[in-house]
Amino acid sequence: MISRENLELLCELSKLHLSEEEFAEYSKEMSDIISLMDTIGESNFEYNPIDMTNAVPFSSLRADEIETFENMEGIVNNGPQTVENQFVVPKIVD
Repeated sequence: MISRENLELLCELSKLHLSEEEFAEYSKEMSDIISLMDTIGESNFEYNPIDMTNAVPFSSLRADEIETFENMEGIVNNGPQTVENQFVVPKIVD
């Protein structure tokens, strides 16, 4: 189970402000996620070529084709703020 201090730190780093009810709910969800990750970490995975017969062969994948895009202004005009055909986004990391 995740400790209250660890969840408070995660909330602070994520800029989340939770009520006590939300905090209890998130605590349970995070504990479930950590439990699932522990279970996955304990699993024994080994490569077995016989089991890999369902893998997609590279020969059946499509070839990448480069296409020029003609309506760059149409895309850029959808953004709230642009500079030189680039979107301006707010700084989110201190």
